[in-house]
Amino acid sequence: MPAKKRITESEYEILKVMWDAGEPMSAPQITEKLKEKGWQRTTVATLLTRLCEKDGAAFETRGRAHYYYPKMSENEYKLSATKSLIGRVFGGSVKNLVAALYTNNEMTDEEIKEIKEMFELD
Repeated sequence: MPAKKRITESEYEILKVMWDAGEPMSAPQITEKLKEKGWQRTTVATLLTRLCEKDGAAFETRGRAHYYYPKMSENEYKLSATKSLIGRVFGGSVKNLVAALYTNNEMTDEEIKEIKEMFELD
């Protein structure tokens, strides 16, 4: 399920924590996983609220605590983000994306070979 609005880098960090956990998590649990970033509980709470508003996450209530979970898989997120990037930056053209990567030497010879093999017809 693609998000209704674009997910920010910080919101993506929250989603990664939830995907790794594989089960609903409380805000304090998520905050603990992100402590190396120096984020405070209020920052995590704000990002969780935004993710829920964007339909990227949801929560279930257990007693007085909310337990959050992603509403999209990591693959769904990556596909949505890729489509958004191609649309915004490359005018909707995958060819333009690949050409930019190729002409700026961002692709190794091995990657080019693998891509060619993906498109070879039997």
